[in-house]
Amino acid sequence: MTALHRVFAFLLVPFLGYLLGATIFNFFWDKAEPGDLKNADMIAVAQSCERKGPVALRGFGYYYDCRIERRFKSGTVNTSIVTGWLDPSDIGKQYAAHTMRRAQSAPDERPHIFVGWLCTFVFAVLFLILWAKIAVPAFPERFRKMPEDLEQPEQSKPPS
Repeated sequence: MTALHRVFAFLLVPFLGYLLGATIFNFFWDKAEPGDLKNADMIAVAQSCERKGPVALRGFGYYYDCRIERRFKSGTVNTSIVTGWLDPSDIGKQYAAHTMRRAQSAPDERPHIFVGWLCTFVFAVLFLILWAKIAVPAFPERFRKMPEDLEQPEQSKPPS
């Protein structure tokens, strides 16, 4: 029974915690606004979208990988794939965007970033407290003893 408790405490609970945290964060992160198209360095226009999910590294729920056409100020036009912040209802709409690391396109305006970080942080703190309650009993007895729980010799005990 302790082996099953350890599998649950150290494999399943952290995995589910990660998926729930990713779901909370990506729910807010994937909200995008069109932004200021006149001052944009790049304009992204969705051409087609493919539905992914329901369980992925981004958490629970469905999301879309959309093929976009990227139009730069310099006149260069190319295509790319973005994950999450566009969906089929955005096909043909223009979004002010920029390129992030690894040349991935991202929207210029994400209005709910702070709320996403805050909710994810609160979830992480509560999850770690819950995980400690579940995981501590799964440790072997020798690791659960606190230094004050160890028996002291009779002569070193304080008088009562």
